[in-house]
Amino acid sequence: MDHVLAGALHERVFAILKQLESPETLRLVEAWRTLLHHHAPTESGACKACGPRWRKHMCSVWRTAATYFARPDL
Repeated sequence: MDHVLAGALHERVFAILKQLESPETLRLVEAWRTLLHHHAPTESGACKACGPRWRKHMCSVWRTAATYFARPDL
């Protein structure tokens, strides 16, 4: 995945997480943010946590986040 697309996805997912923040959901939102930061792509595009095997594609954590938080209906 190229850096432009990854950056756009990152912005969208974190914007949705910001919208979901409430006293009831704050702990869950913070957990997702922490998990996504641990799985952020490196300069080469590899996932920090999963390693270089994810070089050409998003890791499973980011695929899951994209599925649930980057939907057009949100």
